[in-house]
Amino acid sequence: MRGKRYRIGIDVGLNSVGLAAVEVSDENSPVRLLNAQSVIHDGGVDPQKNKEAITRKNMSGVARRTRRMRRRKRERLHKLDMLLGKFGYPVIEPESLDKPFEEWHVRAELATRYIEDDELRRESISIALRHMARHRGWRNPYRQVDSLISDNPYSKQYGELKEKAKAYNDDATAAEEESTPAQLVVAMLDAGYAEAPRLRWRTGSKKPDAEGYLPVRLMQEDNANELKQIFRVQRVPADEWKPLFRSVFYAVSPKGSAEQRVGQDPLAPEQARALKASLAFQEYRIANVITNLRIKDASAELRKLTVDEKQSIYDQLVSPSSEDITWSDLCDFPRCLFRSATPLLVL
Repeated sequence: MRGKRYRIGIDVGLNSVGLAAVEVSDENSPVRLLNAQSVIHDGGVDPQKNKEAITRKNMSGVARRTRRMRRRKRERLHKLDMLLGKFGYPVIEPESLDKPFEEWHVRAELATRYIEDDELRRESISIALRHMARHRGWRNPYRQVDSLISDNPYSKQYGELKEKAKAYNDDATAAEEESTPAQLVVAMLDAGYAEAPRLRWRTGSKKPDAEGYLPVRLMQEDNANELKQIFRVQRVPADEWKPLFRSVFYAVSPKGSAEQRVGQDPLAPEQARALKASLAFQEYRIANVITNLRIKDASAELRKLTVDEKQSIYDQLVSPSSEDITWSDLCDFPRCLFRSATPLLVL
């Protein structure tokens, strides 16, 4: 005696999954509906980002990159502290500083005059280096650190900072052409902090007090120019300041990181190739496009291609002798006029 026979169907949609279980006879005719349900899901969209339609994968990528950025920053700052100790510089924690914005004043003083006291000079350089390493600005990640050692012009953001400094305090310091970012900030601070209640911009805020002294962001070449001036004024030898300079602006270049994620060609496993560049994927795309083509016949009506017509066009496109085939060539091949139409996908 044969047992009962069943059929299970799954219909996958963008925001739901349909499930059905049916008992069938020996002739595959439905006998009884056992179960049918529809499971609603969010389609991979983050529940907190419904209006922006940001996916969960996108949000998890943001969190992953943030964790990696913070981890690399901790490692970079630790290596800088180790290098400072190696060259005999003390590590001064920001919590031990008493004056408001003392790091900016220290940076401005280092770029202005040579400090005779050796102990004070080393403490000030350490404070400036550790402060810059935490607020170093932005640069193209594909640019190497050594590109900052050479002379670079100041950025547009530096020009905005300079214009703002002149508006707050039009003195000699703000008017100088080679003023460092720290010198400009100190010039504004000396003019009166009550006029601008914040040093930096309040991100995403539209309140009147959201504007600060600094622009949205400085570029790393601006801070690099200031740091080179500090080393020059304080007479730090090149064999000492260059390792410290590289440690402050060190960044992992993304160049070559995608090579580790490239898969193997399924038809030639010894070759590394992206999946979309594989021969199987290209053949699938060709077949998919051909399926969506329509023919305009003598009656001026569009119709689908027959199996033979699809096979003929497919053979022509995948032929090794086919080079630089255009849509006109395809139209002339079956002596028809092709037009694109809305695809109909039947699962």
